[in-house]
Amino acid sequence: MLKIKKITIDVAKNLATIINSRDIVFSLKRVIAKSWTKAIDLDFNNVEFVSRSAAHELLLLRDSLNSRFFMRKEINFVNANNDVTNMLRIVAASRVAPKPKEESHIQKTDIDHLSQLAF
Repeated sequence: MLKIKKITIDVAKNLATIINSRDIVFSLKRVIAKSWTKAIDLDFNNVEFVSRSAAHELLLLRDSLNSRFFMRKEINFVNANNDVTNMLRIVAASRVAPKPKEESHIQKTDIDHLSQLAF
């Protein structure tokens, strides 16, 4: 049986303890892309906060790497505090939930009525 080598990336050390933008996550993507391993644990041990947009980008990153056929990488989030876990959970749930349809308020009218309004 072939054992997959797993690496751990310390998110606080490689990024910051407060992750508040998508741009910060993009730099993490470069670190992950350079690794040749198929399994990566993102260690959130000293991360205090993750913004909604950063959480969304982290989830997109994980999903895109997990769904590749070639060069697939399994990404796991580990050692996250309750605030970080809750933010990831909220964003993940909002991505899955169907968005409500907006009602359109288009009214039929004729050209004569519009011309009367213009003058």
